[in-house]
Parts: sequence; structure tokens; C-alpha cells
Amino acid sequence: MKHALLRIGAVGLASGLTAVVLFGLGRLILIGDLGIAWPSFSQPGASASPPPTPTVSPAVLSDVATPNPSPTTTSTPEPAPTETAAPSPASLALTAFRYGGRSYVGIVVPDLGRSFAAPFAGTVEVRTYQLIDGEVRLGSNIPSLAFYPYISVVAADRKITYRPGTLGSVTELLARDGAAVAAGDPLFRLVAPGRSSWSTFYNASAPYDVVVSLQNVPSGRDLDPTPYL
Repeated sequence: MKHALLRIGAVGLASGLTAVVLFGLGRLILIGDLGIAWPSFSQPGASASPPPTPTVSPAVLSDVATPNPSPTTTSTPEPAPTETAAPSPASLALTAFRYGGRSYVGIVVPDLGRSFAAPFAGTVEVRTYQLIDGEVRLGSNIPSLAFYPYISVVAADRKITYRPGTLGSVTELLARDGAAVAAGDPLFRLVAPGRSSWSTFYNASAPYDVVVSLQNVPSGRDLDPTPYL
């Protein structure tokens, strides 16, 4: 009985070994792997190869689209408007003359609307005259007769006097009697053609629109007014 059991055990062990061997051969034939991890041995002195570097192909210029430049529009600058200078007033015609031992300058004005300004700072003095019965009267007031203004600028050392035409119809006053003026301030304007009071009072043939005189103060000595005209 004992020997029978031993034989049965030996047969079972042999059958198990045979099954393992057959299983290993079948795996080796099919997938070439026995399922056992074998240690890897590298050759001494061999260095690990670095991973390959990816090769980047250079861009081909012919494949790159070149943008077409837009045409440049050159704007032509417009010419600046030409400013038309205001026409300069026509020159005054000046004539120096003497009368009764005094010096005067007669002015012929070539255009209407001409204004006269104070040539220096001072105080305005306006006096009106009328011709009554052939006599020149200062301060008279006869409405039926024309009034003629004498317009003066009085400074500390000089006095200039203008004698234009008839007050109102020919001469418009721009400064009042007693007003303080600076050089360049307006005094009067000629608004219509008309001879100076000189033509009415002293010489009917005198062609002047304004007669001017300049005296030193306080001596009363005559001076030349031309530089102020």
C-alpha cells in the first residue's frame, strides 16, 4: 500500500513538471518570451547615445508670400491764400506858404473819408468861426451861416492847428473840446468834398482842403508842421 502511494505521487509530480515544460515551450514559440525578466548587460566603455535632434528645415524664401507695398499717395499741398494788403491811402499834396507874416501848410486830400489824428499827446481845443458881414467871428451862433472849426492839439511846448471845411457837411469831429489825446488818436474826418475855411475867410482861390499851422509854446514862434503830416 505504501509503495502504491509513492508511485502515485511520483506520477503526479512528473505530470506537473511536464505541464510546466510544455507551457514554457509553447510561450517561447508563440511570443518569444518566457515571462522571466533577464538582467541586461551593457558593454563597458559604451556611452549612451543622445536622443536624435529634430531637424528643422530652413524656410524657403520663395515659399514666403511677400506683401505688395501699397502705392503711396503724395498729397500736393494747397497754396496758402494770398492776403491782399489793404491799399495805402494816397499821399497828401502839401504846399507851404506864408500869409500875414505867418507860416502855413496847405493840404489837398486826394480821397474822401480821410481821417486826421493827433500827431503828439496833448489837449484838444475846438473853436468855431463864422463869416459875418465879411468879418471872421469867433464864438458867434447864427444858424443860417456855416460854422468852420479850428481843431488844435496843445502840448507843453507846441500847438498844432487844423482848419478844415464846413462843420457837419464836410468835417466830422471825432474828439471833443478839452479831451486829452495820445499820439494817433483821431481828431476829425473829411466826409465830403469841401474847401478849407481859408478859402472863405482869406483867399477864395486857395485849393486846399485843410490848412495847418504849428507854433512853439509859449513863444508863438512858427514851426514847420510838415513832419507831422
